[in-house]
Amino acid sequence: MSVRLEGDEEKPSVALVVGVMLVATLEVLDVTVVNIALPHIMGSFGATPDQVTWMITSYLIATVIVMPLTGYFVSRYGRQRTMLVGVVGFTVTSLACGLSWSLTSMVVFRFLQGAFGAVLVPISQSILLDAYPRERANQAMALWGLAIMVAPVMGPVIGGYITEYWSWPWVFFINIPLGCIALFLVIDREKSLPKGNKVDADWWGLLYLAIALASFQTVLDQGHMRDWFESKFIWMLSWISICFALLFIARAHGRNDNFIDIRLFADRNFTFGCLLMAGYGMAMYSNIVMWPLLAQSVFSYPADQAGWILAPRGVVSAIMMITIGTWLAPRVDMRWIIGIGLIFSAYAASMMAGLSRDAGTFSLVAPGLLMGLAMACVFAQLSTATFSTIAPEKSSDAAGIYNAVRGIGGSVGIAITSAFLVRKEQIHWHNLGTNISEVNPNIYSWMEKADIAIDEPTAAVKLGKELFRHAEMAAFNDVFWLVALMFISLLPLVFFMNNTQRSKGDLTEKKVSQKESSSHQG
Repeated sequence: MSVRLEGDEEKPSVALVVGVMLVATLEVLDVTVVNIALPHIMGSFGATPDQVTWMITSYLIATVIVMPLTGYFVSRYGRQRTMLVGVVGFTVTSLACGLSWSLTSMVVFRFLQGAFGAVLVPISQSILLDAYPRERANQAMALWGLAIMVAPVMGPVIGGYITEYWSWPWVFFINIPLGCIALFLVIDREKSLPKGNKVDADWWGLLYLAIALASFQTVLDQGHMRDWFESKFIWMLSWISICFALLFIARAHGRNDNFIDIRLFADRNFTFGCLLMAGYGMAMYSNIVMWPLLAQSVFSYPADQAGWILAPRGVVSAIMMITIGTWLAPRVDMRWIIGIGLIFSAYAASMMAGLSRDAGTFSLVAPGLLMGLAMACVFAQLSTATFSTIAPEKSSDAAGIYNAVRGIGGSVGIAITSAFLVRKEQIHWHNLGTNISEVNPNIYSWMEKADIAIDEPTAAVKLGKELFRHAEMAAFNDVFWLVALMFISLLPLVFFMNNTQRSKGDLTEKKVSQKESSSHQG
């Protein structure tokens, strides 16, 4: 399906680029779009909050299990066949999700949707890496990054609009036209379907890995609903996850038939690149989830308007990702660009941490603009540096692992910040509540400004709501300080990676040698 471009002037076809970006967008967009519709789905099925979250959990479990196996599927069945099955399966199961008649059917279809969609992002990345020469890999990753980092930002916008003006099944039906267009472009790229090769596989190792990842993802997604380690269920799954992960590592050591090629971690850039992506995913996805939640719960924005607050960040990220990938990255050590991006990310999070309840819309948008620039600095360059020393035939294996750790990191980050938010709300509620006293003159001043009479029956209720809003704002401030700390703590890891930037002289020398080789062959 992919064609390596040898000449510097050659470019991949527009159909390839658009098709691959649509394929990547399908899977990434679906996660954040569906999250906005959860309250409406809960009402349709008469489900409780802890029950409806299983449709998210089932999707994520399937994703983290299947995504690392992308390399095996590509080796066994061929990259294009794997891609086509993924696109068709994801599109059909999206239709099935929209037509679900019960929560049980929804959970089953979401699991299948996650399984089919899991291969799309790694394969799209490996296709673009192969389609561009190594010296233009940063441009390829900038294009790929548009789908991966902009789609989650635009998800709340699309999801908010759909749930506000249409009905929740359309958050799934929207995947159908995108899937059909992507399928047409992928099929049009190459008519024949090359056969894969017979590959030895360690099925017991796969079973250990699947149990470990499924248990871990369930802990992350259900922990906050079950009060974390106060629950025997969470304790049990945690031990299962640890034990089976150790079993997988012990079994995989020294074997050549693993579904996941752990020998890739012998590559320094790949190892530290995966660590950085896991950490960046942890902080970034926490940020993406907490931002619209703050807008809706503290500042009372409706779902569609809360989504639009994130839109400028996506626009800035899209423009700057292409600009940096095309003009800056080929000329500057990518480690410095990544480092600057992490500093910008931390500063943007600290801006959010300094907000008060009097903040206007621009105070919410401005940090997003800086965060968009930061995402553009980090994402494409980190992907390029991570894959710079990976052999082309291993790109699918590496992409599966790389994207799996991004997703797992995001799940860990969301779990941590969600639990941290609830805990801090309780602390601030208690601390602020100690100031509620009949001897505190500020209470009477506030009630006078709010036009509330001291003997009014609803005075205590209104005072309680005001107290909770202040406690919630203070808790969100603490969460964003934590996110800023996550970003800044990643800085030392950047400089453990090797410098992969190629000088202009190196590229010129390579072109000359290629021309001389061609002339000798002629």
